[in-house]
Formats: sequence, C-alpha cells, structure tokens
Amino acid sequence: MKKVLYSIVAILTFGFINAQTTQSSSDYKPSKGTVTTEVGLSGGLNNANFNLNNLKFRYFLKDNIGLRMGLGLQNETDESINNANTSNTITTTEKNSRFQINLGVEKHFAGSNRLSTFAGADLVLSFANQSNEVIQQNGNFIKNSGGGNAGNAFGIQLLTGADYYIAKKVYLGVEAGLSILSGSGKDAVSEVRVGNVTTSSTATGGSTFDINTQVFGGVRIGYQF
Repeated sequence: MKKVLYSIVAILTFGFINAQTTQSSSDYKPSKGTVTTEVGLSGGLNNANFNLNNLKFRYFLKDNIGLRMGLGLQNETDESINNANTSNTITTTEKNSRFQINLGVEKHFAGSNRLSTFAGADLVLSFANQSNEVIQQNGNFIKNSGGGNAGNAFGIQLLTGADYYIAKKVYLGVEAGLSILSGSGKDAVSEVRVGNVTTSSTATGGSTFDINTQVFGGVRIGYQF
C-alpha cells in the first residue's frame, strides 16, 4: 500500500511542477456535460488490481461543478467442510453483504493543465448484514446472524481530492476527508441445537456515532466517456 501511495504522490507532485505549456486544460480536464467513472486501484501501477466493489460516477453540470454518485457492493459467502465423508461432517458457512450509496457534489479548482483539485460533500447511506452457521451431520447446529458489523448507517462526508490525467480522458485520483456517521446495529440472534434441545438468544443492537478522518477508497483510476 505504501508503494501505491508513493506512486500517486510522485505523480501529483509532477503535475504541480509541470507547466504543460503545449496543451490546454481542455485537452485533458472534464468540461460541461462530461461523465466520468472510476474504480479502486491497488497493487501498484505495474501490478494493478481493480476493486469493482466501489464504483464512482460523476456528471459535470459546469466545467468546475460535478454531481457524484458512489456505489459500494459486497456479497461474500465462504463455506468450509471438516471431517468430510464421515458421520461427524461439520459444515461452516459465513455470509457477509454490504450496500452503500453516496450522493454528492464537488467543486473543481484551477490546478494545472493535467491536475484537477476539488472539494465536495456526500450524503452516505449504507446497509450491512452478516451470518454464521455451523451444522453437524448429526443434526446439531449453531446459527448466528446480525451483531458485529451488521446494521445501517447514515451521515455525511466532507472531502477534498485531486485527479491527475495520465493521458487524455484517463486519470488517477485520490480523496480524503472527514466522515460523520450515525448508525444502528442489527440485533444479534443466536440459535443452538444439541440433540433434541434447541435454545435461542437475542442481544439488542446498539447505536453508533463516529467521526473519522480517512482516505476514501484509496487510489482510483478513472476515465471520461
């Protein structure tokens, strides 16, 4: 991760000191009516991995004003089997899901011919769920749902960032800022069966209020339509 951050810092620094006198900003930067999309980038520029779980789209109302929408999607299921093909086979299944949507606006500043700096704000709404099941061949089981990171959250993000155009219509970007989120956790429900006896319990989910400074989405790569 450090190598990725060093790479983007070097690129942005180069953008500041490079006058780019042979090209006008219109050759690179978005203008009114432009649509852009971007995804997360990890692993460095020579060994890149793209994170499609976090997508961002922008539509520019003016050359320096953009509407933004972000989508975060995750749906994972992990299953493991122990003591397979025996009378005591144990199957463990873990599920995690998340959906987040961000809606906001950003204002772009002069920057340089290839560098576009901006500030903005997002409304954030997210939903998350998780469950765990351990089922034995003999009928015993443990089932848990909710609790942990499961729950809903709502809030705002105040952010600043920069896009550096490495080619026409193609850019690398970073964003950082302050997030203020209020959330409610889902009840943690547990059900256990041993032999002919089944017991259940419920722990009420609590509420949260978090204020954090962070980098949003790490380094991103995007392009203009």
